[in-house]
Amino acid sequence: MVMEKLKEMEEVVKAIKEKILNHNGYIRVITHHDTDGLSSGGILVKMLLRTNKLFHLTVVEHLSKEVIEKLAKENEVNKPLFIFADMGSGQIEEIMKNNFNAIILDHHPPKIKESFLGDIIQLNPHIFGIDGAKEITASGVCYLVAREFGYYDLSVLAIVGIIGDMQYSPLLGLNKFIVNEAREYRFVKIVNDIVYNIYDVEMYKAIAYCTKPYIPDLASESKAFKFLKEIGIDPNKKYLDESERKKLLSSILFRYPKIDNLTVNRFIIEHKVKDAFLMSEMLNAVGRNGLFAVGIGICLEDEECINIGKNILWKYKKNLINELKSVKLESLKNILYFEGKKGMIGIIASILADEKPVIGYHIEGDIAKFSARGNRDLVNRGLNLSVAMAVAEEFGGTGGGHNVASGAVVPKDKIMDFLKRVDEIIGEQLNSKKNQ
Repeated sequence: MVMEKLKEMEEVVKAIKEKILNHNGYIRVITHHDTDGLSSGGILVKMLLRTNKLFHLTVVEHLSKEVIEKLAKENEVNKPLFIFADMGSGQIEEIMKNNFNAIILDHHPPKIKESFLGDIIQLNPHIFGIDGAKEITASGVCYLVAREFGYYDLSVLAIVGIIGDMQYSPLLGLNKFIVNEAREYRFVKIVNDIVYNIYDVEMYKAIAYCTKPYIPDLASESKAFKFLKEIGIDPNKKYLDESERKKLLSSILFRYPKIDNLTVNRFIIEHKVKDAFLMSEMLNAVGRNGLFAVGIGICLEDEECINIGKNILWKYKKNLINELKSVKLESLKNILYFEGKKGMIGIIASILADEKPVIGYHIEGDIAKFSARGNRDLVNRGLNLSVAMAVAEEFGGTGGGHNVASGAVVPKDKIMDFLKRVDEIIGEQLNSKKNQ
């Protein structure tokens, strides 16, 4: 089935390769600021460097009308080839309106389900009946183009994007194909391990600042240190052996029987950042802090960027734990919501999403920006946050994304009206599936 889908996409992938090779001017790459977007940017930068193309990359938080208008002015002067990664399918009408010569490499639901639109080629899994929320990421879509050039090593960056977009448990569809291809070429090794061994720091710090799983009772350095001492494990060890892992797991589960996700399949990748989970979190942290060039540098294995990324990650994780402790969840009938800080609301919402989806928001000037998160159980019950958040248009804003994770922007004086409407829509989604 997967190979059949790849075959269907082949015509589009080959056309994109030819479009890149035949373009004689410079190339403008526009990508998203999250882990998947930065991984996508890393793949495209390496691919364009190897093909000796002149290019300029920009990382943005949203492909807003303002961003498109700026690019349109650039288009009038220089006529570049635009490559939009992890965005573009939802804004394709604006891109067409401005007569861009463009390639769109996206995995969000497209507004137009066609691959060839004049000077635009769109590679989007949804056009081929593939779910971009769980079967392939944007970095995976970028990798499909890179592998057409023979750059199979760039699969490791697609794996980082898979982790960043929470599409690794379980691996499905093209995600599974990409990981298996990376294993075949020996670019990745998979080992089952405790989550705390990922971070390459003292064990008490790894436990104190871990958010997947988040254990409030151990979410401080002193408490985690004391806990490890009590069970006979050296808190300063950076890596636990098999017997210590078993001791730690049994001790945590004895005290906190509802905790899960204590073990993971670690992806050990051919990269200076050896662990794909660690790299995913580093990219998320630098992206959320606006250090986009550092994120691309990490993908390119720049030592200085990697060191900066590690430092930023731990500052980010400390701030995140403090923010988690201070979050005040409010409740409507079908959702929980909170006001938080920029760069943290999405991850906090994903940590707290359980029986109900969680929506976080922060205010910037006259607008409010929202991040909504659910989980697979809620999606299986009918949740589609992409549809729910798209209702922002009714309030003079914009919204969309995936069924399990989505975002929106509305005027700040419409916050409660918007949340109440989203609550209604989600209630309808969950109840309609229940009544089927």
